[in-house]
Amino acid sequence: FEQVSVTYDGAAEPTLRDVNLRVDEGELCLVVGRTGVGKSTLLGAINGLVPHFTGGLLAGRVTVDGHDTRTHPPRELADVVGVVGQDPLSGFVTDVVEEELAYAMEQLAVPPATMRKRVEETLDLLGIADLRHRSVRTLSGGQQQRVAIARALSNLPRLILADEPTGNLDGRSSKEVMDVLKSINDHQQITTVLVTHDPKVAAYARRTFHLEGGRLKELAR
Repeated sequence: FEQVSVTYDGAAEPTLRDVNLRVDEGELCLVVGRTGVGKSTLLGAINGLVPHFTGGLLAGRVTVDGHDTRTHPPRELADVVGVVGQDPLSGFVTDVVEEELAYAMEQLAVPPATMRKRVEETLDLLGIADLRHRSVRTLSGGQQQRVAIARALSNLPRLILADEPTGNLDGRSSKEVMDVLKSINDHQQITTVLVTHDPKVAAYARRTFHLEGGRLKELAR
């Protein structure tokens, strides 16, 4: 992020103000802040949803893996950025776990043989091979979130964006999901940017930033 501000149509004030941020390759970076302060806008600016789908004015420059998001809409960043949201069930487009993983790759025209191999590898990586034939609607919240993470990983992204991934989970499931994200970050070296209102998640991050009044400030460890 280089001097990035985002102002939505009709808003009196910018949602983001003069944000400067560099996330290193392989880093797990955390952004905390109250609900409604613009954390999701920050993530949306990374994968191009802001301003391509949200509208509004984006000033400054956001670059992801060498791609300027102003000239690269989300569909052109889909093989670079994977997204994990707060409510995985609302984002699923199929009913069966392994079909959900395959769907993400179908959108990028991944060859069938490669697709099958990646599905197997990703199910094993997330420890959910036993869920492959299950309906996503029969899974627990923690299991659904693991499937959402697996789907995000299936296209071999360079970066994972996690938007309140533990927001709807109990304490035990929250820890399991964060342990999975941290393990992926450690062992796969996939850069991760996670936003949350839960300060306990800070223990997993190398750096933590606080967003308030549209401004981003790094917190001391």
